[in-house]
Amino acid sequence: MGLLSRLAVVLLACAALPAQAVEYLELTDFHLVDGTGAPPREVRRLVARDGIIVAIDEDGRVPEPEPDARWLRIGLHGAWVMPGLIDTHVHVARFPDARPHAEAILRSAVRGGVTAVRDLAGDARALAELERATGTGEFIGPQVVYSALFGGADIYKDGPTTEMAEGRAPGSAPWTRAVNAGTDLRQAVAEAKGTGATNIKLYGDMDAKLVRRIIAEARRQGLLTTAHATVFPAGPGDLVEAGVGSLAHAPYLVWEGAASIPGDYRKRTEGPWSSVAPDDPRLLALYRRMAARGVFLDATLYVYKAMRNYSPDVQADWTDAAFAWAAKATRLAHQAGVRVTTGTDWFEPRDEFDLPHTHEELALLVEAAGFTPMEAIVAATRNGAAALGLDSRGTVQVDKVADLLVLDASPLDDIRNTTRIRMTVVRGKPVSP
Repeated sequence: MGLLSRLAVVLLACAALPAQAVEYLELTDFHLVDGTGAPPREVRRLVARDGIIVAIDEDGRVPEPEPDARWLRIGLHGAWVMPGLIDTHVHVARFPDARPHAEAILRSAVRGGVTAVRDLAGDARALAELERATGTGEFIGPQVVYSALFGGADIYKDGPTTEMAEGRAPGSAPWTRAVNAGTDLRQAVAEAKGTGATNIKLYGDMDAKLVRRIIAEARRQGLLTTAHATVFPAGPGDLVEAGVGSLAHAPYLVWEGAASIPGDYRKRTEGPWSSVAPDDPRLLALYRRMAARGVFLDATLYVYKAMRNYSPDVQADWTDAAFAWAAKATRLAHQAGVRVTTGTDWFEPRDEFDLPHTHEELALLVEAAGFTPMEAIVAATRNGAAALGLDSRGTVQVDKVADLLVLDASPLDDIRNTTRIRMTVVRGKPVSP
């Protein structure tokens, strides 16, 4: 069969495939907290077409429905609607048999109101499969943004970093890479990008010179960057000056005020939280530089609050001081204009019927770091979307993706009302709690 004949067969086969019907979702009669920081307002009608918001009352326009369109109308009778939550620090694919574990965690998470996550180190093979399945609609779960992990050789000797590339030597996979001064970073970043990762995470055992080179190369190739707030010996100021996009773990900001920073990443649990105040002039200057350069703070307060309960094998006496210090530092950074996001690090609950810990992180921003409920909601929605590079998400506005959290009570009256979930809407599809 000639080329033209084969092409004709392909075109006829494609023409024979039934077109997927356009899906509309209409929500009526609710209070809207849109994620921008604007005051709540009453909404009579919101319409989404194929997962994109096309109208909110008089804003936007509802098109003439296609003849075979499917239209779902849900009256909310005074419920509260806000953007779906975004968790900027999860690890859902760092287990053996990563794909089914990650899918179970994400399925539970979307029922619990989380509509986007940033995985900050896991098996990219499983994460790429999940991102594809979510995009095609065969799996209804949060939007997944995932990362490649770069660190010094020592971080691959033990711990979770040894389990992120089953079947390969630790530190040798494109998505979890041991790097040093002699690494061809142009090649390493290109290989990381080739896995589908859109973010490079800098983990530990890297100096300021290496940090600058990695961040510069990642930016040149169009990737975002995240780093632990100290990567030993490179400190917070080094990372900010190098142009990092997000700093994770507020307790590690303390090293900006230390006389010296050890070169061993394992020393991170020995921070000078009792001798360096969160409002030390060196820290206040750091917050101002972070705000000026647009560096996000992925505070992860919850993991330090709860680490003692994680396992009896974890020696976590140091976390009480780390949490108290970090809560104050997060408040001060926020007051200085730093955009804070809601990352948990310990995302998944112990019981599949419990809610993701993102709700606890959100509550701690209010109860421990002094945010107003509205400020915490912005952190968990608009700021999270911006940190992940998801421009089409994070707020409830015309032309944005219809990722929504529908609540039975106002989250502005009590931030813990984000747990009173009537349903989640992910890309225009309702999901029961």
